[in-house]
Amino acid sequence: MPTWKPAMDTARNTPTTSTNSTASTNPPASTNPPASTASTDSTASTAFTSSTASTASAAAPWRPRRSVRGARAAAGSAFVRGLVGLLALCLADQLVSWCGLVEPRYLPPATTIVARLGELLTASRFLSDIGYTLGSAALAMVVAAPAAVVCGLLLGLFPAALRATRVVIDVLRPLPAVALIPLLTLTVGLGQTSVVLAVALAVFWPILLNTVHGVQDVDGVALQTAGLFGATWPRRVCTVVVPSAAPAIGAGVRIAVGLALVVTVAAELIIGTTRGIGAFILDSSRGGFHADLVYASVAVAGLLGLALNSAASAIERRAFPWHGREGAS
Repeated sequence: MPTWKPAMDTARNTPTTSTNSTASTNPPASTNPPASTASTDSTASTAFTSSTASTASAAAPWRPRRSVRGARAAAGSAFVRGLVGLLALCLADQLVSWCGLVEPRYLPPATTIVARLGELLTASRFLSDIGYTLGSAALAMVVAAPAAVVCGLLLGLFPAALRATRVVIDVLRPLPAVALIPLLTLTVGLGQTSVVLAVALAVFWPILLNTVHGVQDVDGVALQTAGLFGATWPRRVCTVVVPSAAPAIGAGVRIAVGLALVVTVAAELIIGTTRGIGAFILDSSRGGFHADLVYASVAVAGLLGLALNSAASAIERRAFPWHGREGAS
């Protein structure tokens, strides 16, 4: 029985009808990319753009952002904690006095001390003594701080000079300033001059050592870069060394401010001046031993130290805002 066979293309040896049907069934491929490919390209470009932006933002120089609200909240919480501690101390003193563990002539109740404190803050004579003490401390800072900064810069810039004076510094630095008061009284006599010199010797060392460490921590690459741009050595010191060491110098000054008040009161007590907080404490302890006045005047000295330290810390944060941020990071 004869069977039907499709016509064959002799050139390609393929059925002609199959080729025609395939050509007629399948349309020509479109030259436009499919929708999925376009969305993939847009997603990739978006990701590349975002990654580029994040890389650029990461490469940008970091600038500290100070939160005013956060700083105020931290200061408020610190003040509340300090107030709670002060109230706890007063309560403990009051309880000790009520229980009779210590005689009131040696440890008066907190209420009596607070009352005397209010009286002293309104007495013109005691306010004059406060001004005298603060004036002596300020004068000592004016004398010691510039000398300490200049010496610290020289010792930090010239390591050979630092090595030559290291033994002298290590010998003199541990000496308490109050131990030199008898020598000062023998050389310059009694009075405010001895007090100022004793305080100046005490506050000289923290400023000097902090300045030396600040100069030693200066980036050497910054100095070399300034030299490549043609900056002379004095100009490099003024534009690179001093600004870089300024936070360390500020920290030394802040420490010296609190130390100046302590040494001033102690020097007034030892020398026996006629004015100042130390002289008032000495007179109160001699004339009938008024313990309430002694404790009140000591409390005033403590409050002055707290106020000076807070003011110095605030000035340091305002002058060098990047210093604390770098330490925290």
